[in-house]
Amino acid sequence: MAVIQNKNRKKNSKRRFFKRKGFWLGLFLLGAMAAGAGWVFLEGATQDYRLRAASYDLDRINDLEEPSIILDRNGKEIGRIFVQNRSVVPIEQVPEIFIQALRAGEDSRFLSHHGVDYIGIIRAMILNAQGGNQGASTITQQLARNAYNLKQEAVQRSETTIQRKLVEAFLARRIESRYTKREILGFYLNRIYFGSGFYGIRSAALGYFGKEPMDLTVDECASMVTLIKNPNSRSPLNNPGLNRDGRNYVLGRMVDEGMISSAECARLRALPLEINSQPLRRGTSHLYERIAEAVGRALGEDALASGKFKIHTTILAEAQNAAQKALMESLAKAEARPGYNHPKYKDSRRNRAKAAECLQGAVLMLDHLTGEVLAHVGGRDYAQVPYDFIESGKRPLGTAFFPYIYAAGLSASQTPATLVEDEAMDNRAVMVGGQEGILGEWGMEVASPVYQGKIPVREAFEHSKIGATVRFAGMVGLQRVVDTSVALGLPLKKAELLPRLAVGFEEVSMKHAVRGMTAFPRGGMSGPENWVYLDRIENAAGRIVYRRKHDKISSERVMDEATAWQVHSMMAGSLFRGSSKGVLDGMVEKPFYGAGKGGSTYGFADTWFLGYNKRVTCGVWTGFLSGSNEPIYPGAFSRDLAMPIWQATMNAAAPSFGGDKLERPDSIVEVPLCSTSGQRATDFCQKHVEDAQAGTVRSVSTATYEHLRKGTENLPFCSLHSGILGPGGSGEMDPLGQLALDVVPVRPKEPSVVGDDPYHTEVTSFATNHTEPGLVRRRTNVLDSLDLGGLEEKIPLKNPTMLEIEDE
Repeated sequence: MAVIQNKNRKKNSKRRFFKRKGFWLGLFLLGAMAAGAGWVFLEGATQDYRLRAASYDLDRINDLEEPSIILDRNGKEIGRIFVQNRSVVPIEQVPEIFIQALRAGEDSRFLSHHGVDYIGIIRAMILNAQGGNQGASTITQQLARNAYNLKQEAVQRSETTIQRKLVEAFLARRIESRYTKREILGFYLNRIYFGSGFYGIRSAALGYFGKEPMDLTVDECASMVTLIKNPNSRSPLNNPGLNRDGRNYVLGRMVDEGMISSAECARLRALPLEINSQPLRRGTSHLYERIAEAVGRALGEDALASGKFKIHTTILAEAQNAAQKALMESLAKAEARPGYNHPKYKDSRRNRAKAAECLQGAVLMLDHLTGEVLAHVGGRDYAQVPYDFIESGKRPLGTAFFPYIYAAGLSASQTPATLVEDEAMDNRAVMVGGQEGILGEWGMEVASPVYQGKIPVREAFEHSKIGATVRFAGMVGLQRVVDTSVALGLPLKKAELLPRLAVGFEEVSMKHAVRGMTAFPRGGMSGPENWVYLDRIENAAGRIVYRRKHDKISSERVMDEATAWQVHSMMAGSLFRGSSKGVLDGMVEKPFYGAGKGGSTYGFADTWFLGYNKRVTCGVWTGFLSGSNEPIYPGAFSRDLAMPIWQATMNAAAPSFGGDKLERPDSIVEVPLCSTSGQRATDFCQKHVEDAQAGTVRSVSTATYEHLRKGTENLPFCSLHSGILGPGGSGEMDPLGQLALDVVPVRPKEPSVVGDDPYHTEVTSFATNHTEPGLVRRRTNVLDSLDLGGLEEKIPLKNPTMLEIEDE
């Protein structure tokens, strides 16, 4: 019996050795040693990757792009271009259904893993071993890869995909330990590329469906999520069929994850793919848009994608900044005026639709000798209203059109001394505003304009007389006005030949208005047709990859020198004593040798100011983009809105582009004329001026020096002040002057009086002293030197006796 028990005991001991504690302890220790050895090996093998992952600055995870720097003509930074078409939105503005679609399509265990999905890795390995092509990168790993450009770095290091993914994994774990899941989603959705040039969820939502992210439907969310794996080939703009297939796959994954029902999935899969592209416009200002376009033309559309360029422009930073600041200030001041009844900018900054209805403006400054753009302000606020008035807008010039009308007349038979009637005009003769009654005189830009009867053309122009200008245009001929305007660059070939043309009724763009104005300081030569924004471009290594050619500016004569000078002199007179009087007081250049013309439209809906010096031409517009003819406010004049902006911009450019004196051409002669009659002045051309405060009356000469074209200076002497008129200056000839006398007329033997000329018939006394500055100079009359005090003395007279009437 004992023997049997011993045999059983030996058998049990042989069968149960693996149950002995020593075995398992040894096995555990062996496994621990192997694991330790493996850990040590992995630590050593991955140390470089962990150290690299630890070197990235997590504070810069949301730095979205390295921009290109925009420099002005003197090397000052004036802006940066972020090429990627992107608009960052907070995660709160992303619908939850989009996040669900993203998780279903890209990372179903996003909420539970810590940066690396080990289950997904094993699953991908199995599928790939079976011949599939399955990725296992989590959303956090994708963020790490894109935020720190790990793909490009791996290429530069000649690393394998596994090596790169090790860095991604370690970096993803760091990101997960630093940021919340919501923050990671926000970084990811604002960075990721969705194809067709759209970066970030908002840009893509607008670019593909014309919607804000919160307005996306479930099927649209799925269409966007499928883009992440292959943005360009699956773009609904490039391949709608492939995008629809990818959308349906994501919808199926949403069913698998319990996010939508099978019935809902079937309904959504049956929907057509509807595109409504309304993309964001790239850039942060109207100027940056123009520069980006110029870079695209110079280097190719995708050139800026690499970033880090230094873009040297023709812009003058001082003029650009001054124009922007003055525009904002002037428009804000207008909105604060009594009678302003439109949406105000300060109340509309969060509402783009309302912002577009606010008062707008634009400024353009050009070096008219080279075609270089010095300042470009296309609107009030690009972020609110990206519409560029300089590039796309057109509005009536109003009275700023007058230089073209007068150029048409002066190039024909008219002179600045030609008399034109300044009297009230029936609006039915012009029909602007669709109203009957008297045509307004808004051009003078004063509260109470007055009519002066017959006045010289210069007077009509300098004071922007509406009625007189309409009559002058009729004298010249509307077809000639149109032909002259077209020659100077205005697109008016198809303009209707109606009297309203003379009040600047036709719409003109800023570019055309500025280019047309350049002919006057250029002596009748056309201004540059091709304008320049770029000078040169340097890449990140400092190598010049583009330099503009300094070709000779081609131009043609569009107006004779004499006409250009005459219109210039009248515009200069407008600044000195006319409708724009006061602007010279604030000009940095003293004396200011340039000129300009303000413009207000009928109904006060638009204001302009166009002016220049010898180097630059600058144009300013204020008004509404809607095309409405509602007044900015009653009595909105260019002198109050556009002129201060022009003045500030010209002053900012003066230190670099101050204009020298414009030289009078040889085809112009100065002739002393009577400003009242427009004829040759004599010493008798006088008017009495009363000093109300002193209670005195003095005699003042009406003579001015006028600029006439050679060949037109031989005018008759003033008949108004020579006594040839009838009693009281009635305008009727003296009867004695009409007597037919049977005498032989005396024929002159010489062109001028030989010997003494006591009556100053040939050379008036005021013609010998040229000391007063200015284009049109008034002289002191010789009678002022006489002692006229006796005229002011009281003469004692006896009281008259009583009048008695006797009966017959």
